[in-house]
Amino acid sequence: MKKWLKGREEQRKFYGVKLGTKTNILSTLTAVLVTLILFLPLVMVFYQFIFIYGYERLVIYFYIIFVWIGVMCFNAVLNYLSVRFAKALEKQNEALQAIEEKYVVVYQLLNPGFAFAALAFIVFIAFQLGGL
Repeated sequence: MKKWLKGREEQRKFYGVKLGTKTNILSTLTAVLVTLILFLPLVMVFYQFIFIYGYERLVIYFYIIFVWIGVMCFNAVLNYLSVRFAKALEKQNEALQAIEEKYVVVYQLLNPGFAFAALAFIVFIAFQLGGL
């Protein structure tokens, strides 16, 4: 629990740091690109799993849980890399350099607001696709 609270504090510090527009855009886009590259093999394996096992009623709940955990991990890695790349681009920013990005990962993995929103969206999409 202490790591989660520390992560929330570190995330708030990151949001409070004044970054240049170029740094903000570049670190965010780079983080998104690298995270997509990291998660693409997992998405492809998951797609093959769906293709093989289809849309059986019992397996759909596994799909939802797997996608939910994947989205949570994707968000955590994305935020970690955003902080990491911003720190690499602005080495002179002392407030930014003081942020410990490892706690940001813990906070984002266990962020209840994002977790609820992501799960609600995934279940909504599953209903729209006729899976539930």
